[in-house]
Amino acid sequence: MIRAMAMKDPYQSHLDGLRERRNRKDPDLSLGFMVGQFKREVQKPYEQLGDLAAIWGELVPEELAAHSRLVGLTRGVLRVSVDSSGRLYELDRLLRSGVFDELVSRHRGKAIRRVDLKVASVKPEG
Repeated sequence: MIRAMAMKDPYQSHLDGLRERRNRKDPDLSLGFMVGQFKREVQKPYEQLGDLAAIWGELVPEELAAHSRLVGLTRGVLRVSVDSSGRLYELDRLLRSGVFDELVSRHRGKAIRRVDLKVASVKPEG
């Protein structure tokens, strides 16, 4: 009698297998598929600019650093926003006077080939 309970009906097991294979699975509602994209587009640039921002804060005078913002580093071009054309000129002169070379030598991440300065609104952090 115990042996009869242990044996499963072959027709029932066939139907159970069909249900497993043919029924739609519940959709994956997690955001796991975005992990790679998040790391590529947010985490990596943030870490990269975090190190660069510390060096930028040491090399650029506080008056200029407060009115500039590091936007991104792509293909060797560091993009920086400055709030006015006068400060852009000052920052350009400062970079040409040797700060750029110091920035390149102290930065350990991706190589920096040039700095692209643009006038744009710089919102204060906070």
